[in-house]
Amino acid sequence: MTAFDRRGFLSLVSRSAGAFATIPIISGIAFPRESEGLHSPRPGAQSTGSCWLDLCAPFLVEDAAHGIRSEVVLTSDTFVGASGYIDGNDATEYEFYLYDAEGHRIGSAGATAKVKVPAMQTTVIAVRDLIAPSKSFWGGLTIRLRPASREPMHATDLFSSAFIRWQTANSFDNVHANPDPLQWQTQSRFYYSMPFPSLSDYDCTVGIFNPYEIRGAGQIILRDRLGNKLMEVPYDLKPRSSRLLRLNEGRFDVNPFEAFSVSRDDTRTSNRSSLRQDVRSHHSTKSEVLQTGDRLATVNGGMLVITNSEATMKSFAYLIIKKKDRDRFSVDHPLHQPVTKPLPSIPPFDAEGRFRAKNILFSPLLFRAKRVGPITLESRFYLSTGLPYEEALWFSPYVVDANGEVSWQVGKDEKARSLLPPAQFEHNAIRLGAEQSCRLDFSRLSLSSDFSGGLCLAVAPDSTHTFMKVEVRVPEWEAHAFTHFRPGLRAARGYQIPKQRAGLATDYVTSGGRFERNGNKITFDELVGIINIDDQSIEGNPILEVFGTKGLLARIKLSSIPPFACRHFLLSDLIKQDRSIERITMRLIDSHATLLMSTVHIDYMRRDIALDHGSDRFSTFTEYNCGSTG
Repeated sequence: MTAFDRRGFLSLVSRSAGAFATIPIISGIAFPRESEGLHSPRPGAQSTGSCWLDLCAPFLVEDAAHGIRSEVVLTSDTFVGASGYIDGNDATEYEFYLYDAEGHRIGSAGATAKVKVPAMQTTVIAVRDLIAPSKSFWGGLTIRLRPASREPMHATDLFSSAFIRWQTANSFDNVHANPDPLQWQTQSRFYYSMPFPSLSDYDCTVGIFNPYEIRGAGQIILRDRLGNKLMEVPYDLKPRSSRLLRLNEGRFDVNPFEAFSVSRDDTRTSNRSSLRQDVRSHHSTKSEVLQTGDRLATVNGGMLVITNSEATMKSFAYLIIKKKDRDRFSVDHPLHQPVTKPLPSIPPFDAEGRFRAKNILFSPLLFRAKRVGPITLESRFYLSTGLPYEEALWFSPYVVDANGEVSWQVGKDEKARSLLPPAQFEHNAIRLGAEQSCRLDFSRLSLSSDFSGGLCLAVAPDSTHTFMKVEVRVPEWEAHAFTHFRPGLRAARGYQIPKQRAGLATDYVTSGGRFERNGNKITFDELVGIINIDDQSIEGNPILEVFGTKGLLARIKLSSIPPFACRHFLLSDLIKQDRSIERITMRLIDSHATLLMSTVHIDYMRRDIALDHGSDRFSTFTEYNCGSTG
């Protein structure tokens, strides 16, 4: 363990220019001033009235005959004040527009369905109910939402307003629907990317959906970890239509059952026309597959990039990640960026050789052979550049434990250097060129066993948390789950500005969980990870609120979270009585300390896990408001 002077550490993250980077406390990392970087708090845009905003869920599938179910989970988490959900004066209206793979809307006219949900009353809509009397479906979904609050306002967080949950007999996952702000609904070029894992270990399928009335076309590109192009596949999507691309073979003739676990022989003999793709209707052309002479992409993963052509609309996608020869799957998503040209790279080191961080990204989901009841948790992390602001993106990762001490640093671990390509390790930091990626597997690094904590990712220049993925595995179950990092402190300070927040320093939401206890038998549990990122050395004293279909079910005061510490709590340790709670939404609040929360959903019956990265309840409020919609 690396001991460090906490007072000196605080001087590094101080907002005062005079204290910035005066002492290399964490092995040469100089932390950013609050005023530096691209994510400084913006002026606090207040509500400009109530309006409809859009979400997109690019891949849903429903078929009882093959044991695949999908649900839409609604949190209705927009309300005024710290506890505005209590009196019933806040709600959210939702409209669903469901389209099959050929682009046909489900429903005779207008929206497929409409529902009004009281604040914080978790509501589940089964896809089978939306498609009735049909029995099978796959395609994409557009969700529109508008708060019906005590005062006119728009949705405070588009990332936590609605989730998609997929489940089979042996696996499950849930991922939020993605924001689709109106100012980005243009015929402009976008760069849409994420890292992908080893194709030797996983079968990866991209579900891509065009939610617009205008054609969407472009290229799907795979790059290895050094940025070399491995495959380029053109796509051309009719309005509202969907496609499935199997990355391992670069083929579009994929049945949705294949993505989740059903054998190819079973799916190709299926006569269910509503679940087959008419390849001709999408004008697909043959993919270009490039051979690199090594197996970097299949062994070490790489980057998935989707770009749309000029004068066409962007698309949305989920990546379904299935364990080879196993019926386990997980789902995550890329992130859109406007297409820009990276600037020349400037090495982020000062005159004394210290790494000058522009931002710090976080995940409270770092586990190294960590025993949690009868299972063991292991973590891997996938870092990628997206379309970087400069021609290289630098990282200096470090790990914090339950007491706020630094337990690991990349520059002090020779194993980290040996596991990365030589060109990606420089000056005791990770350096990724444009469109490159890398993996940190903590089961192969110098971190002690039975460890749980948080990974802190110092970056320069600034980058976006969604490009950094987290994989948590349960070796005993051969289970895996993916999600991504959380944004840094400057973003959090911006979220704290709106008056509707009522001054809470922390207001974080996760959803899609479940809790089931019958005596000593726990069949479904939640592991809550919390990291204290506050730069004022404030101890966290959080309260965890648990919500179900009728609203608030429990309000639990958690033990303190020391400054810079990461701690984990099992819900079964907090709720001792017999209880069955379907589709939990959890909310973490703290009046003074800035905390982040992510959760691990543990299903002991399926022997599977899923992850939710969590989201601040005001994360899109100032950026995507009614004024920006025109």
